[in-house]
Amino acid sequence: MNTTGIIAEYNPFHNGHLYQIETIRKETGADNIVVVMSGCFVQRGTPAFTDKYLRTAMALENGADFVFELPVIYASASAGLFALGGIALLDSLGFVDSICFGSECNNINILKNVAGILNNGGSRFNSSINMLVKSGVSYPAAQQMAAEKHFPDDAGDLCQVLGNPNDILATEYLKALKLTGSKITPFTVQRCDNGYNNKDYADKRNNFVSAAAIRNLFSIEDNPLSAVSAFVPESTYNILSKNAGRININEDMFSDMLYYKLRSIINTYGTAGGIACLAKFLDVSDALSGRIIKNASNFNTFTEFAQILKTKQYTYSRICRSLLHILLDIHTGCYNVELPLSARSHISPLQVTPYARLLGMNRDKSHMLKNVQDTVLVTKIADAIKSFENSRLLLSHGLVDFARKTFEKDIFAADLYRRVSKRNNNTCPDEYRAGVITI
Repeated sequence: MNTTGIIAEYNPFHNGHLYQIETIRKETGADNIVVVMSGCFVQRGTPAFTDKYLRTAMALENGADFVFELPVIYASASAGLFALGGIALLDSLGFVDSICFGSECNNINILKNVAGILNNGGSRFNSSINMLVKSGVSYPAAQQMAAEKHFPDDAGDLCQVLGNPNDILATEYLKALKLTGSKITPFTVQRCDNGYNNKDYADKRNNFVSAAAIRNLFSIEDNPLSAVSAFVPESTYNILSKNAGRININEDMFSDMLYYKLRSIINTYGTAGGIACLAKFLDVSDALSGRIIKNASNFNTFTEFAQILKTKQYTYSRICRSLLHILLDIHTGCYNVELPLSARSHISPLQVTPYARLLGMNRDKSHMLKNVQDTVLVTKIADAIKSFENSRLLLSHGLVDFARKTFEKDIFAADLYRRVSKRNNNTCPDEYRAGVITI
């Protein structure tokens, strides 16, 4: 049977996501569509617009057959780790033949060429990026400038790809496929809206707008559910309408938690010790930790503090990811791979994602789960740790402790999300009562 994978956030699920699934079915004749989806927190360093259970239901109602949760240590990370986590999980399932991802250029050959260049850029390329970043250039811009300098013959492809967020992520998927030695075949589908970061929902193409535009709509419109109806499938609209208390969760709801964490670190370690402590968290450099300490007294809300910390060197998303990693206690020691990732590495998918937590499925396709042999399948939260400890696969690879810590981080993140979002009279079930969603 033909099975295609998708790595997604569905934050929330909209017409563009439905178009992708329908295009996959039409162009590949896929029998199964497997989604690896972020849980409670997403890659831009913020909480998901709505909880993972509602987003799972949206995906299943619109053609997905299985939805697995991407562990939070990858879901909240920058593009390289995000892609590695998603690819590793899909590969470890053992029955995924291909992966489809959105792309602005929609040319897999160009994307493969750029991925190869970035994989083999060498020390001079990386040194140029570091020097530009230190001079105040943002990392994406520095990467593009360095690539043009060192690979002038491919400047056209590089400029086309490195200026587009989905194309950049696409190259990371291709790099991750190579790192893991995966046999999954990649292909692209044309992105139909006006851009991943375009928040203007009036700037639409045939009722295709980005998830960012939909989230923006909810912060502006007096009657957002009515306004959003044109941009999402009917089933998504119905789910949103019936669960008004479980939507529009945002980072400022976590402001008090973040302030307490920052202030606790400063009070415990002092200024110099606080800088050293903060620099241990993922994406937090010495310079950024210094800025955090220096400006802590100006903290008001999560978003306002991120704006204060933002510079040419540190993008807003980078700042948000850094603050989220501080809040969730995510640091380099949380990973079982050497960081930063190297093109010369060969990484087993199991050492990246030692378990696959099933969030939802089409019950008619449940027989496919018998093919899962290269990871631990988690369907009952209460039994997860015991499953890790009894797994011959994890025991033989010395991965029981890593699986347990990674899973416990997921539970911790979900518990914080649920606790904070209860301000909206949220009825989101806790991790031990939710169960696997089926249709």
